Amino acid sequence: MLWLLVLIIVAMTVVVGCKTETAREEQTYFLTDEEVTWLKEHDGEITIGYTTDYPPVEFLDNGKYVGFSADYFKILEEKLKIDIKMIQYDNWSQLIEDAKSKKISGITAATKTEDRSRYFNFTVPYILNPNVIITRENFSEELSFEKLANSSMDILVVADYAIIEYLDEHYPKLEYREVPSASDGMRMVSFGEADAIIIEVMSAAASIDRDNISNLIVNSETAYESNLSIATRSDWPMLNQVFNKGLAQIADDEKRAIRMKWLPMERKGLLENRYFWIGLVSVILLLSGLIIAVTYWNQALKKAVDEKTEALEKSKDELMQKNKQLKVTEEKLLEEIDVRKRSEERITYKSYHDELTGLFNRAYYNEQLIARDIESELPLSIILADLNGLKITNDTLGHDEGDKLLIKIAGIIEASCGMQDIVARIGGDEFVILLSNSSEDEVQAVCAAIKEGCRRSQRNPIKPSVALGYATRHDMGQSLGSIFKKAEDNMYENKMYESESTHTSILESLKTMMRETTFETAEHSRRMETMAVKMGEALNLDGQCLNALSSLADLHDLGKVAIPDEILSKNGKLTEGEWEKIKRHPDIGFKIASSSPKLNQIAEGILAHHEHWDGSGYPHGLKAEEIPLISRIISIVDAYDVMTNERPYKEAMDKSVAIAEIKRCSGTQFDPNLVTLFVKLFET
Repeated sequence: MLWLLVLIIVAMTVVVGCKTETAREEQTYFLTDEEVTWLKEHDGEITIGYTTDYPPVEFLDNGKYVGFSADYFKILEEKLKIDIKMIQYDNWSQLIEDAKSKKISGITAATKTEDRSRYFNFTVPYILNPNVIITRENFSEELSFEKLANSSMDILVVADYAIIEYLDEHYPKLEYREVPSASDGMRMVSFGEADAIIIEVMSAAASIDRDNISNLIVNSETAYESNLSIATRSDWPMLNQVFNKGLAQIADDEKRAIRMKWLPMERKGLLENRYFWIGLVSVILLLSGLIIAVTYWNQALKKAVDEKTEALEKSKDELMQKNKQLKVTEEKLLEEIDVRKRSEERITYKSYHDELTGLFNRAYYNEQLIARDIESELPLSIILADLNGLKITNDTLGHDEGDKLLIKIAGIIEASCGMQDIVARIGGDEFVILLSNSSEDEVQAVCAAIKEGCRRSQRNPIKPSVALGYATRHDMGQSLGSIFKKAEDNMYENKMYESESTHTSILESLKTMMRETTFETAEHSRRMETMAVKMGEALNLDGQCLNALSSLADLHDLGKVAIPDEILSKNGKLTEGEWEKIKRHPDIGFKIASSSPKLNQIAEGILAHHEHWDGSGYPHGLKAEEIPLISRIISIVDAYDVMTNERPYKEAMDKSVAIAEIKRCSGTQFDPNLVTLFVKLFET
C-alpha cells in the first residue's frame, strides 16, 4: 500500500512537469518575412552589451550574468528563435562609447534621454524604474528637487545614471556628489556621511535587501522616471522593430515571474505557491500511509508477540505525540504565513496609494497611463486639479489644518468621478483624474461636479477650492505627454483667472475666524477706523493712506487666527511660552497680507503695529520713525478703544483716565507728536 501511494505521487509530479514543458513548446511565430530575412542576413552579428554592477536589473552572481535583463533576453531568444551574443562590460562609460561607435548592436537596459536618442533607437520600456529621494528614517521634512536646489544638504547621485543629465538641465542650482555605485551611496546615507541620495527605486530596493539596511526610508517620489528600454544602433531600425515585437510576445505571467524573482517586496506568499501545496499534500499522504502501516503492523503482531506489546504501544504513543507536535508546528507556520501575507498586502497598498488622502499615488497613475495608451481607450481625457490656499492654510493654521483641507478636497474629487475613473494625488496640492472613453460633455460634467462640491462645502475653517484644467486625446497621433501639458496649461490659466476671487474667499474665511476666536469685534474695528481716519485727515494724508488706515484698523490683528483659542481667551496671567506665541501674530498677519494683492499695502503696517516709539516693542524692536506712520496711529487708537470699552476680562475705563494713560506713555510707547494730535482731537 505504501509503495502504491509513492508511485501515485511520482506519477502526478511527472504529469505536471510534462504539461509545463508542452506549454513552453507552444510558440507562435509572429515576424514578417522582411524581418525574418533581415535576421538571417545578420545571423551572428547581433551583439548586446550589459553591465555587471546594476542589481537587480543586471549583475554577476558567482560569475554568471543574472537579473531582470538577463531573464528578458533569455525569453527574447526563445520567442524570436535567434542567438544573441551578450558582451560583458565592467564600465558603463565604455559600454556607451562602444555602442555609439557601433562596435556592438545595442545595450540591454538604458534610459531614453535627448542626448542618447541621437545615437540609438529605443524600444518600449520593459522595466518601470521611478527615481526616489532616500533619507534616514528620522528625517521628517518631505523633499523635492526644488527644495534640494535651494538647500545646503549633502546630496548623492550614482555616477553615469540618467538622472544626472536631467538634473543638470532642469535644476542647475542643485549641487550633488557622484558615488561609484548604489550600494556605496545607500551606505553613506545610512551611516550619516550624506543627507540624501537621489536613486532609482530598483537599485535602492536591491541595496537595502543585499546590505540589510534598516534605517532608511523613501522620503518622496520624484517626477523623473528612469524607465529602461533596449537601446539599439540607430542605423538598424529593423532590430528595434524586432525587439519591440519580441517584448510584446512576453506574457504577463512571465513578466510577473521575473518581477517576483528579483524584487523581494513583490514575491508571493507561500500559500500562493503550488509547489508548497504539492509538498504539503505529499507529506500528509506519507504521514497517513505511515500511520496506517504502523497500525496494521501492530494488529498483525499483537496475538503472536505479546511480549512486545508494551514496547509497540510505547512506540505508538511516541509517534502520536510527534504527530501532535507536527500539527502545532503546522498551525504556527500557517499563522506566520497569514501574517506575512497581510504584511505584503499592506506594502502593496501603500506602494500604490497616497497615505494621507487614500487616493492612488503617482506610481499607480503612471502605470495606468501606460496601460491605457491604446486605441480602445480613446477618447482619453486628463483632468488636473490644483488645490487653492494650501500654503496660506499651512502657514497660518498649521499643517494639521492643511492636511484636513487636502482630505476634504480629495473626498470631493473622488465623489465627483465614476467608478472606472482613476483619481490620484501626484504632488503636494496636485491631483489628476484619468477618464477613458469619455466625451467632452462627460469631462465638463465632472469638472462642474467638483466645483459644485467645493461651493457647497462649509468653511471649516477654509472653504476648499481648486483650479481645474483638462485636455482630451482623440487619436493615437497625440502623445500623452502633450495631452498632460495642455491640461496643465489650461489649469494654470484658470488658476490665474480665478486667483482674485480665491484670495477674497480665503480672506473672508480668515476674517470670520478672527471675529469668532478673538475680541476683535466689528464694532471695535469701526470705532478704530473712525478715530484713525480722523487723525489721518488732520495730518493731510492722501486717499491711499486713508484707505490703508481703514483696512489696518479692521485687520491689524489678523495673525491671531493662528494663536490657540485657550491662550486668546485665558483670564489669568500668560506664561512666558504663551506670551511668545502671542508675539508671533504680527509676523503671521504680515505673511497673510503679503500673499494677497489687496492687502499688500498694509502688510508692513500689520507687522509693526506692536512696535514702541522707544524701541521696546515687538517683533523687531523698531523705534521712532522707523515704525510706519499708519502703525503708530493704529497703536494709539487701538489702546484707547480697548481701555474705554468693556471686555470679558475687564471693565470699561473712564475716557479721561484713558487719555491720561495715553499721555503717560507718550515718548515711550507712543509717538509724542501723534499723542498731542490725538489729545487735541478726542479729549473733549
